[in-house]
Order: sequence, then C-alpha cells, then structure tokens
Amino acid sequence: MENYYAHVNDQGKVYGVSLSPSIIVPIPTYNSNYMNTFYDEKTGQFIGIKVILFADKEEIVADGKDEAIITASFNNWDGTPADYYKDLVVSINGTFAVMKREDGAHKLKFSSTEPGIKKITVMITEDPHLMEASSLNVRFISNNINPDQ
Repeated sequence: MENYYAHVNDQGKVYGVSLSPSIIVPIPTYNSNYMNTFYDEKTGQFIGIKVILFADKEEIVADGKDEAIITASFNNWDGTPADYYKDLVVSINGTFAVMKREDGAHKLKFSSTEPGIKKITVMITEDPHLMEASSLNVRFISNNINPDQ
C-alpha cells in the first residue's frame, strides 16, 4: 500500500499532497534558484552547482584537423563562482566523453570529419550536486572550397 503525505503550512492549511515524505526548510526569501539544489540536513546548507559550457568557436571546418575547445565554468546555486574538481561526463550527439580538469580548468578538444551540428550536453546524473544540464551546439561546415586539399 502506498503512503501519501499532506504538506501543511504554519496555519495548519494543507497546500499539497504527495507520495513522498519531505521536510520543509525555511528560506529567507523566495528564490527560484533553490529548485534542484541538494539540501544537506547535517550542515543546513543548500548545495547546487550549475555548469556553463563555452566553445572557443561556434563553427569549425569538418576536416578532422580543425578543432573546437569546450570549456566548463561553474557557479553555485546562488550565482557565486564555484570550484569543481570531479571529471564531467558529456554527451556529443549521444557519444559520451570525459571532460577532465587539467591546469585548473575543465576542457575538451574535439573535431569531426562530418558536417553538421554537434550538441554537447553535460550529464548531470553523474553527480547529485550538479543542478542543470548545460548544453551548446557547434557547427561543423564542409570544406568543399578546394576539393584537392
């Protein structure tokens, strides 16, 4: 038998019903950035890291030599800069790659011989402290200008 739970405000009014028990944690003001954070009951802190991906080029030649460098930066749930030391798993059009932290930054170089758009997405399921799936598109263009090259 499933258990149901009533969510009750401080005046005793039920404002929601759910299948999962939960705790209600007071926050100082309304802020939608709390959504998808992780609450650590031991420390009383909200934890959540947003990953922001950048590409050094939005368009590269699909010749297998020209390459894009994808860099990740990190913010805490409240918008302040964050340090993140774990490797990131990214999907590039469904193919997985690891973005390692080297020399203080997460970077990934990649190229292609196939023209088209490649979508790079951070897989947040690898770490519960990652809040949002950041993604970006890189366009690979055909090198048909001089077919002898």
